[in-house]
Parts: sequence; structure tokens; C-alpha cells
Amino acid sequence: MTAFSKYYEAEWGSERWPILLEALKRPVRHCIMINKYAQIDQVKAKLKDTLHDLIMLDFLSIPCYASKTCSRFPPPSKDSHEITDYYILDAGSVLATEALDIQPEDHVLDLCAAPGGKTLSILQRLDKQYGRLTSNEIASDRRRRLRQVIESYLPPDVLADVSTVVGRDGTRYYGEPEQYDKVLLDAPCSSERHLLHDEKEFELWTPKRTQMNAKRQFSLLKAAVHAARVDGLILYGTCSISSLENDKVIEKMIKKGKIPVEPVKMKWAIGERTKYGWIILPDKTDGWGPLYFALLKRTGVSKEDGEDSESSDDNE
Repeated sequence: MTAFSKYYEAEWGSERWPILLEALKRPVRHCIMINKYAQIDQVKAKLKDTLHDLIMLDFLSIPCYASKTCSRFPPPSKDSHEITDYYILDAGSVLATEALDIQPEDHVLDLCAAPGGKTLSILQRLDKQYGRLTSNEIASDRRRRLRQVIESYLPPDVLADVSTVVGRDGTRYYGEPEQYDKVLLDAPCSSERHLLHDEKEFELWTPKRTQMNAKRQFSLLKAAVHAARVDGLILYGTCSISSLENDKVIEKMIKKGKIPVEPVKMKWAIGERTKYGWIILPDKTDGWGPLYFALLKRTGVSKEDGEDSESSDDNE
């Protein structure tokens, strides 16, 4: 047994882990999210001509379609107004933005926004007159591609009014405290399913990787909570299957964070409950995931005498 399997068998148990591992090795399942700014009739006609078994995903509130037989969708294209018609992504990513309960007039921060799937999902929910989205990505190449993605899906007038792209260190995003109604943190993570499909990356895996990721994720989550207004919501998400990067990060924020937060319970049509959040795993959701997310509500201002301990027991 590899060190990888030994580590995750200890986490998921000897019965479930072999089943989950096989599901993780299968091709990633995708859906298409229809862009509300595209010419919808043209999009539907295109899909009808190329895919004959599309099903609408009724557990999502924005139009998303999956195929029972097709593992690869035709690439997105421009409509007659030069707006890209749809985006291909995991349905779990859309569900994470559902959990954030974005209202049309909300001001939203996407703290680690690239490559852009969740960003576009947020934009589908915002009112072009009153809603605002700030998308942050520190890496210049990823930020450039993110900006290109957003520009290709939004009409110019909507783009100017609704969307802003910035390039800050997400762990130090403290310049605009208590500004946002909703904050999405899609945190960089171990992404084990990706590793299993990339032999070179897989060979570099050690348990230390998930420990280091958890430390950075906590720093990012502190910044996300700081940016949310009192009574605002913070959605923390990863595509990891490690509890160290998921529930343990949330638990540490609840117990050790300077700013008081409380977990918000939720239930969805797919996936399963964890101690503090929800996880979608491919062995039990027809191939979707992995995707973990937890919703926090900021309940007050910073505790003057509190401490955000960065001690050696960061991963308790």
C-alpha cells in the first residue's frame, strides 16, 4: 500500500477507501452552466443539435446541464453578440455558490478566484445594476486569464458596473475590513483527484503537503472573515478529501479566530454532512466532486484580547 493510500484509508476507513479511490481515478464529470448574458435560444439550439441526452440538474438554481453518456462537451463558443455561451465545470462548484445564498444586490469577494468557474457562477446571481463582485488572484498569469474569462462572458456595460479584478495576497487581504456581504474562499488545496491523474505530481505527495496547505488555508480564512461585514457569510471550500484541510480549518477558526463566527448548518440533494460543513464525493454522487464547503456567519467584531495562535499545533 502506498503512503497516500495508507494516509487516506486511515481517514476514510478500510471499507470505503478502496471504493472512493476507484471513483477518484475515473474521469472527472462535468456539467455546463448556461451564461445568462448569452443568447439563450442559440445556446439551446446548439446543444440540442450536438447532445441528445442532456438533463437539467434540478439541485441547482441556475441552468446547468449534464449528460448521461457524454464525458466531454463541445467547447464553449461565442453567440451573435460575441458573448461566450456556457462554462464547463463540476456541478459541485456551482453548488458551493448556492450555499453562499447570494442575493442580486450583494457585494461579494471571491478571494482566490482563478480559474473562474465559481466567479462566473456568482456573476449569474448578481443584479447588473446593484450587485458587485471583486475577484482576487495574486498570480499574474492566472489573473490575466481570469480577467479574459470574465470579459468573454459579460457584456461590456455589465462588466464595467459589476466586476472588478485585483491581485492581492489573499492571506493579507485586510485593506477593506467588514466591506462584503458575502465572501467566497475557494482555497488552494491538495486536490487529490487531480494528483491521481498526474503521475509526476502524485509522486511528490507526502502527508506534509496537506499539513502545509492547512496552515495557509487558515491564514486565507482569517482574511476572508476579516473582509466580511458583521452578519455577513463566508463560504470556505476545497476540492480536498483531507479533514485536515476541511473541517479542521473551520474548527480552528471557530475556536481560535479573533473574529467570532458560527457555522451555518445546511443540507443539499447530493453529498453528505461533515462536522462543520458538507462534502460531495464521486463514489456517492454519480461522479461529482470532490468538493468540501462550509458556511460561516460573522457574528461580531474582533476580540480585542483574543489571539490567532499560529503555534506548532496548527493542525489540531
